[in-house]
Amino acid sequence: MIRMLHLADLHLGIENYGALDPRRGLHSRLIDYLDRLDEAITVGLDHQIDLCLIAGDVYKNRSPNPTVQREFATRIRRLRDASVAVVILTGNHDISPAQGRAHSVEIFATLALEGVTVADRLRRYRIPTRSGDLQLIAVPWVTRQMLLTRDEMVGASFATIEYELRRRLEQFIEQAVAACDTTKPTVVAFHGTVEGAQLGSERAMILGRDLSLPRSTLALPGVDYVALGHIHRHQVLGEQPPVVYPGSIERIDFGERDEPKGCVLVELEPGQARWQFVQLSARPFVSIERDLRQSSDPVGALRAAINRHDLREAVVRVEVQLSREQATLLREDHVREWLREADAAVIAAIVFDIERPVRQRFAGVAEALRAGLTPRHALELYLKSKNTPPERIAQLLAAADELIGGDT
Repeated sequence: MIRMLHLADLHLGIENYGALDPRRGLHSRLIDYLDRLDEAITVGLDHQIDLCLIAGDVYKNRSPNPTVQREFATRIRRLRDASVAVVILTGNHDISPAQGRAHSVEIFATLALEGVTVADRLRRYRIPTRSGDLQLIAVPWVTRQMLLTRDEMVGASFATIEYELRRRLEQFIEQAVAACDTTKPTVVAFHGTVEGAQLGSERAMILGRDLSLPRSTLALPGVDYVALGHIHRHQVLGEQPPVVYPGSIERIDFGERDEPKGCVLVELEPGQARWQFVQLSARPFVSIERDLRQSSDPVGALRAAINRHDLREAVVRVEVQLSREQATLLREDHVREWLREADAAVIAAIVFDIERPVRQRFAGVAEALRAGLTPRHALELYLKSKNTPPERIAQLLAAADELIGGDT
């Protein structure tokens, strides 16, 4: 029996909702992610794992800084010091779309570290572990350049290219599974979307167009376990064999506030796999949203709402709707003080949405358009009229620029 720790979507280097920790010289959110990775490795070592499989997206982008690289390498060394084999599958955040550019984890392959396998191409690998060999069919994040020549793509429609990509992937997986030794456990590792999976916040982080595969392409007879990465929500898409997304190890943003974060422990034998999801101590994200327009005491109502939540060590945002008459009753500095008293770790945003007459709300935008203001500036004017936080305005304007072609 081979014991495996299945991780994915570490996204080391994400630094939203935090600040520099002066004691350690690291951003507080990087510390969160490293702590979760340490916790997962400890879980694995306590269960005497033989192999750690990281199913893609080690870093937040393709150019991690040296400090983040050092911290990840330290964790790899901890696994190797415990004689645990390591497999790193490349994900969309790990690779560059430009041919010839090194991907973010290529250094581990270049150094040819014993016991560390970087699965960055379609290939059937034999992974030696202290409990025997495991067969790994690697399907990393696929780019069109990996499977199609320039001549094949010239003039081809998007639908034709997608069909050909899927056909070639299905052919590779089918042939690789057929060539496996049935006396040894077989794992298919895929970084991408499986049809039917529930998507989450990763949709806003996708670098490149997503290619989805049907579950039947991966869960072929002869496959004992399908290790997935790319989707941040833990979910199971099949049991025979198990088709499992472990999800990301830490919460990225408020879109993931209700999702458990963790890792998966797997016991593999030829013809069968047993697995369990282990929840990690991810930082809580709490969103307090209240419509107080009908409240006779908006101050007391909001404070009571804050007190009903456990905000210890949490990233917190507060969004309240108020009438114009109530606008002077609530002060942002008071709300911040209440949140600090509740031991909130990070105050992400405090938004007072002040009710305005419908005519007044849109009159300014209509007037601006008649005066020749661009749609982008009109959108900015509207967002400011809604008291949208500056960082959110910047994100929405950036998205608008993509949609309207950078019209300013």
